[in-house]
Amino acid sequence: MSLLEEYKVSLKMPEVEEILDLIFYRPIAFVFVKLIYRLPVTPNQVTFLSLLAGLTSAWYMLPGTRAGFLFAGIWYGVANILDCGDGMLARLQKSGTPFGRLVDGVVDWAISVAIFVGLGVGLSSASGNPSIWWLVAAGGFTSALHAVIFDYYQQEYISNVRGTRNFLSQEVVKARTELDRLAAAEAGWWSRIWLKVYLGYLGLQESSQFKAEGERQAPPELFRQHNYRVMQWWTLLGATTNRSGLIIASILGRPDIFCWIVAIPGNLFLVFMLFWQRRVQQRLELDLRLQTVDGGSSKG
Repeated sequence: MSLLEEYKVSLKMPEVEEILDLIFYRPIAFVFVKLIYRLPVTPNQVTFLSLLAGLTSAWYMLPGTRAGFLFAGIWYGVANILDCGDGMLARLQKSGTPFGRLVDGVVDWAISVAIFVGLGVGLSSASGNPSIWWLVAAGGFTSALHAVIFDYYQQEYISNVRGTRNFLSQEVVKARTELDRLAAAEAGWWSRIWLKVYLGYLGLQESSQFKAEGERQAPPELFRQHNYRVMQWWTLLGATTNRSGLIIASILGRPDIFCWIVAIPGNLFLVFMLFWQRRVQQRLELDLRLQTVDGGSSKG
């Protein structure tokens, strides 16, 4: 397999990848993955390296100085490269598991909380204005919201285009299978606890999904045809785009500007995207109904 083919295998799917991932973070992460690929290094170990880099970034946020923000931005970039690397390594090794996805999600959450706490402390001490915490909280919450919504539509797109069941159903089956395997072997009690937590989280997501009566899955090519363009625009709300905004703002010494941008224009764009996605779904459902009618007429 050529390097280009290996790189493509390490990606999720080109149209669902964020542009900065494709042109910057993932190429660097791929070089790192190739260096450690044959070593006894697991994706979870790379995830924890990402955690260390993220916590280092949060530490540099605390003083609220221009130099501190500069180094915080650099370390946050390193954390994002390593965050790309764990998934790429898992795909190349074919070693991905529901527990690994859970660990990756928990670490991403921990880094984000640490970063915004550090940012709040740094900005409030630098400005002498405790109310800046409201701006930081708004920026952190909406940044996380954007990433969660993007992740949902990204995974649903990948699953439908590959012709599999929806992502949540697949994850539930994988997590339960892994949990049953560990329980039968009476091993991995810590992993079993976290898998149960993950199953509970997936259950909440499933229960919140709206399913129309008689809804059926669209053929992969039809789904891709309807969702290809909107999916590319969804990537502008992904975690990497948000992180990169904060990285650039921090390097420039004005991370507060990022919070304003993500909280106001960012949320307006989110509302627009949800409206657009709903229109796309309505057109897709109409095409499915027309296909059903045409198919019934042909049989008649």
